[in-house]
Amino acid sequence: MAERVWRIGFIGLGNVGRTLARLLLDRGDELRARHGIGFSVTLVAGARRGAWIEPDGLDLERAIAGAWSSRVETLDAIRTAPLDLIFELTPLEPRTGEPAASHLRAALDRGVAAVSANKGPIAWSGAALRGLARRRECGFRFESAVADCLPIFNLVEGAFPVGRVLSFRGILNSTSNFVLQAVARGEPADAAVAEMQRRGFAEADPAHDLDGWDQAVKATIIANVLLGCELKPTGVQRVPLSEVDVDWLRAEHRAGKVVRLAAHGDRGGGVGVEPISLEPGGFLASLQGTALGLTLQIDPAGTVNISNVDPGLMQTAYGCLADFVAIHEGRLTLPEFG
Repeated sequence: MAERVWRIGFIGLGNVGRTLARLLLDRGDELRARHGIGFSVTLVAGARRGAWIEPDGLDLERAIAGAWSSRVETLDAIRTAPLDLIFELTPLEPRTGEPAASHLRAALDRGVAAVSANKGPIAWSGAALRGLARRRECGFRFESAVADCLPIFNLVEGAFPVGRVLSFRGILNSTSNFVLQAVARGEPADAAVAEMQRRGFAEADPAHDLDGWDQAVKATIIANVLLGCELKPTGVQRVPLSEVDVDWLRAEHRAGKVVRLAAHGDRGGGVGVEPISLEPGGFLASLQGTALGLTLQIDPAGTVNISNVDPGLMQTAYGCLADFVAIHEGRLTLPEFG
């Protein structure tokens, strides 16, 4: 098998970026043997350290350790560094998608492929970015932007070549449902939030999780890509955890019901994030702790359930790696499912 060596840039080398970098190093031989993929990292960039460019390939171990700094601006580096593909892994800004959207636009505009785990730019600028990728004939994929490596888009693309998705309903945020379950049992919300922060699921400021914004952004992406909507996150109806009636929640729990903060959408209807009461034993009700899951109604295939029982950094990194392989194999962008 002929090998192609990809010149790769990491835009953001935080927890996910370092995990992905380590995964690439650990799986380099397998990527080469199974897919003919070689790689050389020519750019790493971060908000605090600037952008480090090495045309002949930089020391990725040194980059992972954070032993570098530069005064080069990230956007300038994306526009000038020798690159074939970037991983956009900067922190989420859910109300604008910036600066990640600008990073992706700069790469795609010069024909550099992009993989993003950042849901913000996909929710706010996804259609424009996908159109730009098609015009420049370069790859653009974002499986990890919705639920780590939960294969939502790859599954529909590969397993359901005929028909269309009619609706979805899912649990797409670990923190909000972990907290909701704790409160239903009579435990304090603050302790549940602290536990999720300790385990690395919630940020120091967990507001995006608890107010429904995180799931609203993810629901926007699913609705736009799979249902053919033209939606912005501000168009998603949200019920924050702070507005959930605690007495109702605990009464449902005592009655044996399972309450989940779920994202949902259907063709011709609205898209929302709200608490739903479920009978025990069903698919979404069975997702305990930090598990994520999605139910799709597909015409004519019927009901399809997908879950990720123990999501984490490795799963997010793996989704990015899978997108990289897809682009290498010629699956540059997702088809128009709508």
